[in-house]
Amino acid sequence: NTICCQEFAVCSSPTGYGDCEVVKLERGFAGCNYKDMTGEECFAQAKALVAPLHGYFSNQDKKYEALRFECAKFTAATKAKVAECAYLQEAVNAKVMETNEQAEEFNQAAESTEANCRTACAEYQQCR
Repeated sequence: NTICCQEFAVCSSPTGYGDCEVVKLERGFAGCNYKDMTGEECFAQAKALVAPLHGYFSNQDKKYEALRFECAKFTAATKAKVAECAYLQEAVNAKVMETNEQAEEFNQAAESTEANCRTACAEYQQCR
């Protein structure tokens, strides 16, 4: 006649996530002898048997809604961070491409300068 809820097999966490809660019931079933009781009395007896569960399920529903809200908040934050990362990656890629182009221009200028120096040195050698 004991109900124990162990979410993810973790009990008594300080955050309430995975708490183990025990609710003791008077009986594990709700039967009614209609010879001794009216329908209203049977219903009241059955309702009284499950009344302790109301608080438990109400509490669990509040925890679920709080976790669902947190998840939605983190999902939005994650999407924003992914978009920011994509934007920054594009900026980095553009900067790398610009740097590579400048390096290529520098290399071409160096090769041209080296070729001009060789030509000038060859002409100087011919003059001597």
